[in-house]
Amino acid sequence: MTFLFRNDQPEVAINILREVGQWLVDNDRELWSVDKLTAENLLNEYTTNNLYVMYADLNKGEPEPAAVFILQWEDPLYWPEVPANTSGLIHKLAIRRPFNGQNLFAEIINFCRDECLKRGIETLQLETDATRPKLMQFYERYGFQPTYQRTIHEFGQSFLSQFYVLTC
Repeated sequence: MTFLFRNDQPEVAINILREVGQWLVDNDRELWSVDKLTAENLLNEYTTNNLYVMYADLNKGEPEPAAVFILQWEDPLYWPEVPANTSGLIHKLAIRRPFNGQNLFAEIINFCRDECLKRGIETLQLETDATRPKLMQFYERYGFQPTYQRTIHEFGQSFLSQFYVLTC
Protein backbone atom coordinates (compact mmCIF):
# COMPACT_ATOMS: atom_id res chain seq x y z
CA MET A 1 0.00 0.00 0.00
CA THR A 2 1.31 3.46 -0.84
CA PHE A 3 0.46 6.67 0.99
CA LEU A 4 0.20 10.34 0.17
CA PHE A 5 -0.16 13.15 2.72
CA ARG A 6 -1.85 16.43 1.76
CA ASN A 7 -2.30 19.53 3.90
CA ASP A 8 -4.30 21.56 1.40
CA GLN A 9 -7.73 19.95 1.73
CA PRO A 10 -9.38 21.22 4.92
CA GLU A 11 -12.89 20.36 3.69
CA VAL A 12 -11.93 16.71 3.09
CA ALA A 13 -10.16 16.56 6.46
CA ILE A 14 -13.13 17.99 8.36
CA ASN A 15 -15.52 15.61 6.60
CA ILE A 16 -13.36 12.66 7.69
CA LEU A 17 -13.27 13.94 11.26
CA ARG A 18 -17.04 14.27 11.24
CA GLU A 19 -17.47 10.79 9.72
CA VAL A 20 -15.24 9.15 12.34
CA GLY A 21 -16.73 11.30 15.09
CA GLN A 22 -20.23 10.17 14.14
CA TRP A 23 -19.13 6.52 14.09
CA LEU A 24 -17.79 6.98 17.63
CA VAL A 25 -21.09 8.52 18.75
CA ASP A 26 -23.08 5.72 17.09
CA ASN A 27 -20.98 3.16 18.98
CA ASP A 28 -21.23 4.86 22.39
CA ARG A 29 -17.58 5.95 22.24
CA GLU A 30 -17.99 9.69 21.65
CA LEU A 31 -14.66 11.47 21.66
CA TRP A 32 -15.64 14.74 20.00
CA SER A 33 -18.95 16.52 19.69
CA VAL A 34 -19.57 16.13 15.96
CA ASP A 35 -21.31 19.49 15.63
CA LYS A 36 -18.15 21.19 16.97
CA LEU A 37 -15.95 19.70 14.23
CA THR A 38 -16.16 22.72 11.95
CA ALA A 39 -13.69 24.88 10.06
CA GLU A 40 -14.45 27.71 12.47
CA ASN A 41 -13.39 25.57 15.45
CA LEU A 42 -10.54 23.65 13.86
CA LEU A 43 -8.73 26.12 11.64
CA ASN A 44 -6.66 28.91 13.13
CA GLU A 45 -3.16 30.35 12.88
CA TYR A 46 -1.70 27.17 14.42
CA THR A 47 -3.60 24.55 12.44
CA THR A 48 -4.16 26.01 8.97
CA ASN A 49 -1.82 24.23 6.55
CA ASN A 50 -1.14 21.65 9.30
CA LEU A 51 -4.36 19.66 8.85
CA TYR A 52 -3.34 16.56 6.90
CA VAL A 53 -5.33 14.04 4.90
CA MET A 54 -3.63 10.68 4.45
CA TYR A 55 -4.50 8.97 1.17
CA ALA A 56 -4.00 5.23 0.73
CA ASP A 57 -3.74 3.44 -2.57
CA LEU A 58 -5.28 0.06 -1.79
CA ASN A 59 -5.44 -1.56 -5.20
CA LYS A 60 -3.07 0.53 -7.31
CA GLY A 61 -6.10 2.57 -8.28
CA GLU A 62 -7.22 6.01 -7.27
CA PRO A 63 -5.89 6.91 -3.79
CA GLU A 64 -8.66 7.10 -1.20
CA PRO A 65 -8.81 9.39 1.87
CA ALA A 66 -7.98 7.10 4.80
CA ALA A 67 -7.10 9.26 7.79
CA VAL A 68 -6.73 12.79 9.07
CA PHE A 69 -4.63 14.51 11.74
CA ILE A 70 -3.24 17.86 12.72
CA LEU A 71 0.54 18.18 13.05
CA GLN A 72 1.29 21.60 14.43
CA TRP A 73 4.37 23.30 15.80
CA GLU A 74 2.86 25.52 18.49
CA ASP A 75 -0.23 25.17 20.67
CA PRO A 76 -1.03 27.63 23.45
CA LEU A 77 -4.16 25.71 24.55
CA TYR A 78 -2.83 22.17 25.00
CA TRP A 79 0.90 22.82 25.32
CA PRO A 80 1.44 26.39 26.56
CA GLU A 81 4.71 25.32 28.22
CA VAL A 82 6.21 23.97 24.96
CA PRO A 83 8.09 26.67 23.02
CA ALA A 84 7.15 27.04 19.36
CA ASN A 85 8.99 24.79 16.91
CA THR A 86 10.49 22.52 19.58
CA SER A 87 8.07 19.58 19.26
CA GLY A 88 5.60 18.18 16.75
CA LEU A 89 2.12 18.28 18.30
CA ILE A 90 -0.48 15.81 17.03
CA HIS A 91 -4.22 16.47 17.34
CA LYS A 92 -7.53 15.15 16.04
CA LEU A 93 -6.14 11.91 14.64
CA ALA A 94 -8.90 9.89 12.98
CA ILE A 95 -8.74 6.79 10.77
CA ARG A 96 -11.73 5.94 8.62
CA ARG A 97 -13.41 2.61 9.44
CA PRO A 98 -12.63 0.91 6.08
CA PHE A 99 -8.94 1.35 6.95
CA ASN A 100 -9.14 0.10 10.53
CA GLY A 101 -6.60 -2.59 11.41
CA GLN A 102 -4.24 -1.79 8.54
CA ASN A 103 -1.52 -0.21 10.71
CA LEU A 104 -1.98 3.28 9.26
CA PHE A 105 -0.98 4.80 12.58
CA ALA A 106 2.59 3.57 12.06
CA GLU A 107 2.70 5.34 8.70
CA ILE A 108 1.28 8.51 10.21
CA ILE A 109 3.93 8.45 12.95
CA ASN A 110 6.68 7.88 10.36
CA PHE A 111 5.42 10.88 8.38
CA CYS A 112 5.28 13.04 11.52
CA ARG A 113 8.79 11.96 12.55
CA ASP A 114 10.13 12.85 9.11
CA GLU A 115 8.47 16.28 9.27
CA CYS A 116 9.96 16.85 12.73
CA LEU A 117 13.45 15.80 11.66
CA LYS A 118 13.29 18.14 8.62
CA ARG A 119 12.80 20.96 11.15
CA GLY A 120 15.47 19.72 13.57
CA ILE A 121 12.79 18.71 16.09
CA GLU A 122 13.34 15.54 18.11
CA THR A 123 10.00 14.94 19.86
CA LEU A 124 6.38 14.28 19.00
CA GLN A 125 3.63 14.85 21.51
CA LEU A 126 -0.04 14.00 21.62
CA GLU A 127 -2.84 13.86 24.13
CA THR A 128 -5.92 11.72 24.52
CA ASP A 129 -8.91 11.30 26.77
CA ALA A 130 -7.55 9.94 30.06
CA THR A 131 -10.74 7.94 30.63
CA ARG A 132 -10.01 5.67 27.66
CA PRO A 133 -7.48 3.07 28.79
CA LYS A 134 -7.57 1.13 25.52
CA LEU A 135 -6.73 4.24 23.53
CA MET A 136 -3.94 5.10 25.96
CA GLN A 137 -2.55 1.55 25.66
CA PHE A 138 -2.67 1.88 21.86
CA TYR A 139 -0.42 4.97 21.92
CA GLU A 140 1.91 3.35 24.43
CA ARG A 141 2.32 0.29 22.16
CA TYR A 142 3.76 2.68 19.57
CA GLY A 143 6.32 4.02 22.02
CA PHE A 144 4.58 7.11 23.35
CA GLN A 145 5.46 7.68 27.00
CA PRO A 146 2.86 9.16 29.37
CA THR A 147 3.97 12.43 30.93
CA TYR A 148 1.13 14.09 32.87
CA GLN A 149 -2.63 14.62 32.98
CA ARG A 150 -4.49 17.92 32.85
CA THR A 151 -8.09 19.03 32.34
CA ILE A 152 -8.61 20.74 28.99
CA HIS A 153 -11.49 23.02 28.00
CA GLU A 154 -12.20 23.01 24.27
CA PHE A 155 -15.34 23.74 22.21
CA GLY A 156 -17.41 24.22 25.36
CA GLN A 157 -16.42 20.81 26.76
CA SER A 158 -14.04 19.83 29.54
CA PHE A 159 -12.16 16.56 29.74
CA LEU A 160 -9.17 15.03 31.45
CA SER A 161 -6.32 14.55 28.98
CA GLN A 162 -3.38 12.20 29.22
CA PHE A 163 -0.31 13.74 27.57
CA TYR A 164 2.37 11.69 25.79
CA VAL A 165 5.80 12.22 24.29
CA LEU A 166 7.79 10.21 21.74
CA THR A 167 11.43 10.78 20.86
CA CYS A 168 12.00 10.89 17.10
